[in-house]
Amino acid sequence: MSRTPAEYALGRVLAWLRWSGVPHSPDMTRQALLIVEQALASADADLISRVMEELPRRIALPEIRLPPAALPIKRISLGYAPYL
Repeated sequence: MSRTPAEYALGRVLAWLRWSGVPHSPDMTRQALLIVEQALASADADLISRVMEELPRRIALPEIRLPPAALPIKRISLGYAPYL
């Protein structure tokens, strides 16, 4: 049995939230269901794109902390003085 577009959209939303680091809770699931329900009510042809556009506006994502791009530059002596 194939999944309906609404089931596919809800699974996509829940997976995206899980991969984004949003902690799973019943409230978060209700918000995801509400987003999918409202997208279905709008009768938009592309349900997935409508849901994924609305998702970041409705559910706040945790701040992503990236590691520094490079180590801090520190001035050191490489020991070239004896060869100059």
